Amino acid sequence: MGFQQKQNTCGTAINVVVALIGCQPCYINGKALPDYHGMVRRKLHGLTVSVGDIADWNVGGRAIQCKIKSISGDQIDCKIDQHITEIEICTEKSSKKDHAESTYTTNLVEIIHHSFTNSNAYQILGIPTVKSILVHGVSGVGKTTLVKCVAESLSCQLYEVSVYDLLLYNEEEYTTAEFNNYNPLSLVMNKAVHTAPSIVILRDLNAFSKDEKSQRLIDILSKEIRKINNSVCVIGLARQLSSLPDAFKRTDVFRQHMALPIPTMTERTGIIKEILEKEDMNSSLCETYASQISLRTSGYVAKDLKRLIKQAQLKSKRRLPKQDISDQLAHLSLSSNIHWEDIEYALEAYHPSQKMEQGSSVPKRDWKEWGGYKSIRDKVRQAVLLPIQQPQVFTKLGIKPPSGLLLYGPSGSGKTALVQALITESKTNVIAIKGPEIFSKYLGETEEKVRKLFASAKRMAPCIVFIDEMDAIGSKRGADLSGGVNERVLSTLLNEMDGVEGRQGVVVIGCTNRPDHIDDAILRPGRLDQLVYIGLPTLEDRVDIVKSYISRMSVDQDIDPEELAKQTEFCTGADIENLFREAGTLALRKNMETQYISKEDFDDVIISICERAENQVLQGKLNVYERFLHEHNLK
Repeated sequence: MGFQQKQNTCGTAINVVVALIGCQPCYINGKALPDYHGMVRRKLHGLTVSVGDIADWNVGGRAIQCKIKSISGDQIDCKIDQHITEIEICTEKSSKKDHAESTYTTNLVEIIHHSFTNSNAYQILGIPTVKSILVHGVSGVGKTTLVKCVAESLSCQLYEVSVYDLLLYNEEEYTTAEFNNYNPLSLVMNKAVHTAPSIVILRDLNAFSKDEKSQRLIDILSKEIRKINNSVCVIGLARQLSSLPDAFKRTDVFRQHMALPIPTMTERTGIIKEILEKEDMNSSLCETYASQISLRTSGYVAKDLKRLIKQAQLKSKRRLPKQDISDQLAHLSLSSNIHWEDIEYALEAYHPSQKMEQGSSVPKRDWKEWGGYKSIRDKVRQAVLLPIQQPQVFTKLGIKPPSGLLLYGPSGSGKTALVQALITESKTNVIAIKGPEIFSKYLGETEEKVRKLFASAKRMAPCIVFIDEMDAIGSKRGADLSGGVNERVLSTLLNEMDGVEGRQGVVVIGCTNRPDHIDDAILRPGRLDQLVYIGLPTLEDRVDIVKSYISRMSVDQDIDPEELAKQTEFCTGADIENLFREAGTLALRKNMETQYISKEDFDDVIISICERAENQVLQGKLNVYERFLHEHNLK
């Protein structure tokens, strides 16, 4: 965008104050670079401008904004003549706030600025200057934005090159003398040297592997870095430090490493607020929305938050009258009309990239669908939700919050359904796996999956890790018939559950119907130290369960919940669900036009279902749970 053309009916300005937004000069040897004064005079020459006019310019590959701050006298419009008009230049900080005032920007600016300005002193003292820095963090966290903010703060030229551009060439070309004349890395480095001070972004470092071709490219990169002068800095960007070649993990190629973490809740609030402000939202409403959204977006990076608001914005457009939609979509600069229902929709529809990497999801379930077990429900909610939602209550007493719990009981007692309702209420991130599914036939891959699972949970914290069929992954040592695989996986699981420093905000929930197969080490304090037995429902529990099904189904009004509950003495929650399903199926089989399930339908199926449930108890299949309960002194 440039200055708009205006009718030339005004006089020539004597004095004009121009603000350059987003370009703080970088001083090297006492001289400010680059010289914006001459550039501004040339670009403004012959134009007619007004106070408040803004133009976007591209200077040496960098985007800056030019704003007319004031004009001498009482003139509204005036013409600028570089030979007559005296132009004063001031600088303003960019409105980009994602990283503009962050600690990481400040640290990176300080490192590069000192390297640029004090290179002679470093040389005298024998201290190597920092010509290369590795910035690593998950995709979308803002690595590129960070470097652009740093370049903007230092008024440096900025160049980019991707590792993929280098990998396109054949390995045989790397050894030829002509390769330096046409490969993208050498060309960019030469430009950076001739337009110093400069920063070169080397993207996609994770594309390097451990093969010979990658090693040769790393050698070429090292030589290029050694050749550049002290006014050029190469910044490599990577998603995962652990998957990089060893030369990058050490300081052989990149002198310094900087980890860019996932934004905290406070940082998310600031990012969301800035995004919403661009939608012309009321400031107080913007503040409220930002604080509420940040509470429900743990694990989201800057890119995720922008996409979330974009999703809400698109939802708001679909709510407009049909005759206005095309016009509104064509003019997205019009005032925002985002409602909280649009935000709720976006939060349901969009998931953070960290969560999508795990590919896990848990069906939504309301507590009304999980009848009975009130005392167990309260205990589990306190053990899981309190550490996530109110960690300060534990800090106040100087105690550590529960780190995990194990739900055990017979099949069909509602363990998984309880966890689903709990996760739905918490509205927090969740990683759900089934124990048997995590095993791989390749050596070491299962242990790596466990490590990645907990690493993702830490990045997404607060987060619930739900492991169904826990006995498969945490079986007792000494009972391993798979060549030691189970013991290695168990050892890895224990190490991750011990939580190193970063496990705050991660709660592990395990479910099993074979608690006697689980290794005792998992049940020690700091791991799954809360053990919850979900046995057969009491009469009161069964009444609640029956009422919950009656409220959701078309049932004859003459059905008495208490009477039906008394007839299902040995039934689990799953047995009662099966009772209603079988009765409904029978009702349809009798008459496809029926409007409800009758008492006779229940009477026809209840005997067989209850006899099967009673046989399970009489055969002593619940003894294993009672024995485990007694051994662990639970009441």
